Amino acid sequence: MGGEITWKCIKAGPDIGKYIFTMKVYRDCSGITVSTLAQTIQVWNHPTVTDFTVDFILQQDVSPICDPVNSGNPQLNCAAGDPGSVEEYIFESSPVQLPGIPPNSGWQFTWDNCCRNAAITNILNPSSEGFTLRASMYPFIDPTTGIPTPADPCFDSSPEFKEQPKTILCTGFPFSYSHNAFDEELDELIYSWGEPLSDFLGVYNPPIDPPILNFNAPYSVSSPLPGAPTLNPITGEVSYNANIAGNFVTCIKVESWKCNQLVAEIYREVQVVLITCPTMPASPIPNNPPQVSAPFIDSATSLPSFDTTVFAGSLVTFVIDGVDGDLYNGNIPQELVMEVSRICDILPSLTYL
Repeated sequence: MGGEITWKCIKAGPDIGKYIFTMKVYRDCSGITVSTLAQTIQVWNHPTVTDFTVDFILQQDVSPICDPVNSGNPQLNCAAGDPGSVEEYIFESSPVQLPGIPPNSGWQFTWDNCCRNAAITNILNPSSEGFTLRASMYPFIDPTTGIPTPADPCFDSSPEFKEQPKTILCTGFPFSYSHNAFDEELDELIYSWGEPLSDFLGVYNPPIDPPILNFNAPYSVSSPLPGAPTLNPITGEVSYNANIAGNFVTCIKVESWKCNQLVAEIYREVQVVLITCPTMPASPIPNNPPQVSAPFIDSATSLPSFDTTVFAGSLVTFVIDGVDGDLYNGNIPQELVMEVSRICDILPSLTYL
């Protein structure tokens, strides 16, 4: 179903200056399993390093959690191969040394495999296509000296995704989410739609090898989902209102900019499964999303807002309310859970009532 490749710069300890690479692969539990043997990430454009291995770390079911007792809907179980269930595999490298300076075209890190789900809606001939995960590291010119900074010892980590991908969703409701990329060095991040790739046979040279997947009209790279999807390039928020069920390939690219220079590029590809969800038990009423209040007031419009700007180091307090008026069997309230997504080491602690 997709995945991503990221890296972290080791800044302390005996392996200081080296890199730890992480690869995550997402699997449709109705399909074949992913090997837990060590995998090989290929390196392109580097003069001496051609590949390195990533070892299996973790395998976990990341299917949405539901309430089978009250809702009447069974909990998706990857072990049982339930349609719509998703499994995440995590691989990690030993410390990797990358001597030299990346060229302007960057160093590329790739992993490819076959095959894609034949049930994919927005891609032509999906069962004959594979997929390629990729990430790129670019040079950084010191603004003071004008000299390119060597990649050994390392000085920069790639962005990483702090949110697990949303893979199975209901049609008929407006929906917004963010993959929540975060950069350890607080570099500027820019989101855009990425081109999903097939697997390749020779030298990594897209769009020739591997080729870009052909979308099934009316879908395209920038509109891979039904419901007029939009992508905010600053926040990374994807919004759409789909009324068509199916399996849809999506790809998000995140660029990391340091001092107005592109230094890293990561991609997350994931297959979104849109389904027609059942109504509430013993009721014709659909299971509507909860209503969440906007906790801030926009200073320009005086209207409620979900974002605000504060001075670094300030104490920030706010109240956020969530209400779900839909009841199981007409009398049992649904459980509503709010979670904090921690994206920065200096994020203040938040307490929810």
